[in-house]
Amino acid sequence: MTDWRLFFGNGKRNEEGTKQLEKLEPPPWRKFDNQADISLDAKGNDWRWQAMKQLTKPKDIRRGQNFRISPEATDVINAVNAAIYLRRPLLVRGKPGSGKTSLAYAIAYELGLGSVLSWAIGARSTLQEGLYHYDALARLQDTNQNEKKDIGEYITLGSVGTAFLPSLLPRVLLLDEIDKSDINLPNDLLNLFEEGEFKIAELERRSEEAQENREQKTSFTVYTQDRDIKAQISGGLGTLLCFPHHCHDE
Repeated sequence: MTDWRLFFGNGKRNEEGTKQLEKLEPPPWRKFDNQADISLDAKGNDWRWQAMKQLTKPKDIRRGQNFRISPEATDVINAVNAAIYLRRPLLVRGKPGSGKTSLAYAIAYELGLGSVLSWAIGARSTLQEGLYHYDALARLQDTNQNEKKDIGEYITLGSVGTAFLPSLLPRVLLLDEIDKSDINLPNDLLNLFEEGEFKIAELERRSEEAQENREQKTSFTVYTQDRDIKAQISGGLGTLLCFPHHCHDE
């Protein structure tokens, strides 16, 4: 019988696992995708994904290479693979220094998933921080100087928001120190992952204004957590419907 697992925690690149993951369909209850939303070039390559992979830091690659899970620790290995297949978040508990954070980098390296999207959570962290940031002050300053820019220039997706963008392969999203968060944040995150959507209020209002003025505004370009890589959100209402790598805009 062929091993069903894609991740083994042995510090080795699994090219075959990456190919299987690209073809892996999510379960029916987790399917939010529309393949047409993935930005493909003329050769069928996901151009944003290819650009993102070039940003992976050498130290993060080494961190993934150096991490090991004992073959006898099948409960950990199976839990990671089950989360991949089911498109579900995975809660990892353990003592400080036990390798909880390094596990995320090991998964990204072994399956070729590029840079890890990391959010260090604190006691005052809110879901909004993880989703996106709207720089209203910069927009006001530009308006006063008669500089006209698309509203998307002032919006940057957070780690969680970036992970929700459509792509051929999933991203590894590390929510570190979640136990330090406000009591409501874990519930907000679970609801977000269950519903598979969030709204960017500023884009939603801009779309409504465009419709009232009979403008043909159908897409917005925003910044992502991958440095200067941008992503286009189409469809008007600024609502991203997705779960890491299986998603569509509406």
